[in-house]
Amino acid sequence: MTHQPEKPTPLLVLDLDGTVRHGRDELGRFVNGPDDVIVFPEAVEQMRQWKAHGGRIIGVSNQGGIALGFMTMQTCAKAMMRTHELCDGLFDKIAWCSHFPEATHPELARCWCRKPSPGLLIESAIELAARYGEYYPPHLGLFIGDRIEDQECARLAGFTFQWATDWRAQAEVMQP
Repeated sequence: MTHQPEKPTPLLVLDLDGTVRHGRDELGRFVNGPDDVIVFPEAVEQMRQWKAHGGRIIGVSNQGGIALGFMTMQTCAKAMMRTHELCDGLFDKIAWCSHFPEATHPELARCWCRKPSPGLLIESAIELAARYGEYYPPHLGLFIGDRIEDQECARLAGFTFQWATDWRAQAEVMQP
């Protein structure tokens, strides 16, 4: 069997709250479960366009409410599945950090995955590369977010960054 070279593939990394789905700024509270998930139609359209051009999509999110006891891992997972469903299954992977620096237990307070650290992005890209036989050069990647920690995560990973409001404004969504 001959080894086929890996395929360079564009990677879109999306923060979730405030970028793909309504977050605290829009809801007035954090997303605490699947019933709180409302996606931006413009984000879904932008995701469709990215996929149509052969790219992969990863969602990354800080979910410190798990470490602080405001929600369970199961409730968070249900909210992530609901997000994937409302985004027409366009995500190749959704990953989240359940840690928070002020958590009382040290295993929940310190990590390598909470944005602005690029751990979620790197872990997800490694998993997708193994699954699809691709690699994701940072110069082909784009990170979309709505917070400074998203911008810093993109910088640390070598990705181009774009603000969520600007990215969504580029979408051409058909209005009913």
